[in-house]
Amino acid sequence: MKGISRRKVRNRQLAITLIFRCVVLLALCAFTASDRLLAQSKSAESEALPFCSRSNAIDSIRQQIDVTKTIDDSTHRIAVLIRAADLLWPLQQEKARAAFTEAFELATENEKENEQKGPRSVLLRMRTPDQRYVVIRAVAKRDSAWAKELTRQMLKVDTRDGESSSTRDSFRDVLTAERLLDSAIQLLVSDIKGADDLANASLNYPASSGLTRFLYRLAEVNQQGADQFYAQALAVYGQKPLREYLYLEAYPFALPEAIDTPIFASYVVPANFVANQSLQRRFVESMLRRAQQALEAPLDEGDNYRTVYGKLMPGAAHLLQALMRIEPQVRASLPDFSAPLSQARERLLVSLSAETQNMLLQPGRDVSTTPEQTFDEQIESAQKLPNVNDREDVIATAVLSAASDKQSLASVIRAIDKISNSYVRVPLLEWFYFRRAATAVKDRKFDEAERLASQVEGQEQRAYLHTEIARGSLNQSETQTHARELLEVAIAEANKAGMTIFAARTLLTASNLYTKIDMGRSISVLADAINCINHIEAPDFSSDNQALVKNVERKVKGGHYALRFYMPGHDPESAFRELGKIDFNDALTQTAAFTDKFQRVMTTLAVADVCLQETERRRNEKPKKVAQP
Repeated sequence: MKGISRRKVRNRQLAITLIFRCVVLLALCAFTASDRLLAQSKSAESEALPFCSRSNAIDSIRQQIDVTKTIDDSTHRIAVLIRAADLLWPLQQEKARAAFTEAFELATENEKENEQKGPRSVLLRMRTPDQRYVVIRAVAKRDSAWAKELTRQMLKVDTRDGESSSTRDSFRDVLTAERLLDSAIQLLVSDIKGADDLANASLNYPASSGLTRFLYRLAEVNQQGADQFYAQALAVYGQKPLREYLYLEAYPFALPEAIDTPIFASYVVPANFVANQSLQRRFVESMLRRAQQALEAPLDEGDNYRTVYGKLMPGAAHLLQALMRIEPQVRASLPDFSAPLSQARERLLVSLSAETQNMLLQPGRDVSTTPEQTFDEQIESAQKLPNVNDREDVIATAVLSAASDKQSLASVIRAIDKISNSYVRVPLLEWFYFRRAATAVKDRKFDEAERLASQVEGQEQRAYLHTEIARGSLNQSETQTHARELLEVAIAEANKAGMTIFAARTLLTASNLYTKIDMGRSISVLADAINCINHIEAPDFSSDNQALVKNVERKVKGGHYALRFYMPGHDPESAFRELGKIDFNDALTQTAAFTDKFQRVMTTLAVADVCLQETERRRNEKPKKVAQP
């Protein structure tokens, strides 16, 4: 019996041992399976970006810096250096500083060459950026103190060079002011302290149209700060020559133009702008003092400059025009100044020569004594003019003005049809259809936008419009099929337009839109875009401000109408950055297809940027905990 009992005990122990081993084995299997799944997950993530690692990205960036030695265009070399330096800054700051320093040295040499051969026109010189400011803006985003020091050094050198020149004049100083303010505007979004430093530096130079432009842009983000800066500017320029002083007129009265100044300028007044009555009062007080001074002693002949109509007039006449321009607003918001201002206006007028008085009092020249005309009133006034060129000029001006925005499509087209000169009528009609189509896209009226786009003659303009209509239609599942059809139309039109920057921009944008619905087609269209770019000599995607401008000769007053077709879209750098976020490997591979070295380098840096962001995201991601069995 005892033997049987012992066997039962052993059997029970054996059973328990077997059960325990089975449990352990199951647990081990579970852990092994979970480890395998985790490994597969990590493997899949690695395979998605097999060439993307922090070290690879850094190596690629440094290689592009080395490539700059083989790029002949100094502007392109600088662009690569500052882009690479910006990417390296968080990772290898010493090497980034070296790249920024090299870029600034190149920019300094570049400006010396431009100074010698550049045109003596502020407007023309501003079309070509001073690369020193480009570098300073890039540095300011990473090290504002260093950027401020570079600015100080640059201005010191410019002042020294100017003082040693035997032909020193105000041109260099005005150009410096414009460049400082332009750079300040560009920094407002990313570095408001750096923008403030540059704007304050500009107060050491003559006032220019850039001052008002900066004030309005600053007011978009901080009107109180803009008002304070205007008060500083008024204190600085209050007693300066009228050619500087009158740039102060626009801001306190929210005027969209400067027409009583040496350079005509138009501005965008912020939608939420509120005129500061205190600043208005201070400016009018200073205007009345300046008017009294002009009556008591002749103004310096250096204050004589041409009007917007090309007529040379004395400074007192410009002051008079400024008084006349703000008089209606003074009457409404500062009634206590109405009588003194009217008296000053009358006294200034009679102090001028009969010829100048007649010039100022010509019909249509006085912008303040009559209320602003509506679109219909302008067209009606035009019809009464006996000279056909004068008549059609007024009609064209009315169509190009903001007054036409409120009119029906049919009424504006009827007005354009009254222009007999086809060299003006045809491009003006195209511009109007394009503008209305772009507005319809913005308002999400896509059917109307399509109808209007069909009336636009230019293939580049039509391609852009169809791309934008497709963009809006892609967001709705029921219209995605039609969106694809529109994209194909845009691609066909871009290809027919020839090898141009605008065609390439449309193809790059279409490729980006296709990533949402068909990656294969996206890569195919990208190849078309690269082929287009490869056939353009020295492709430049920045100089046109993404706008096609058609200049149409005016038959009166000289000059031309500038018809602007704004067509924003992707450039190679932004297109590859977006593609890299979706398909890193294809983006990296496609960069080699560019024959232009600069485009190849910049797109490679764009893809490297994506890789660095992805590796940083992975590093910051908390590892997922494996659930216990």
